[in-house]
Amino acid sequence: MMAAAIFLRTTGGTEAGSGIGAGSTGARAIYAPVPSIPDDLRQNLFEAFALARFQVTADGHTEVTLTTPTSNPRLNQVLLAALKQWRFFPAMKGGKPVDSVFEVRIPIMVR
Repeated sequence: MMAAAIFLRTTGGTEAGSGIGAGSTGARAIYAPVPSIPDDLRQNLFEAFALARFQVTADGHTEVTLTTPTSNPRLNQVLLAALKQWRFFPAMKGGKPVDSVFEVRIPIMVR
């Protein structure tokens, strides 16, 4: 059986709540499970990436969409299911929680 791995690198900043100054920080992931690639998707070697947009409210509620999905609809479902489990500490501005929107680039390698 072929071994498979998925690597997620998250990068991106917040549009709200970031910047220079005391008490200003972007939203921070406090729980970010890595998706488990199903066996049927592990049969072929591939590299792909997706771009996810997170909206994190001041109370920590999160919504996520794939703004740039992969070419594989099943893989997109797996990714989105895992990303919907992510939890964030909200962005802060002036020491108070604020809404934020940011994107995360997710490279995927199955080998």
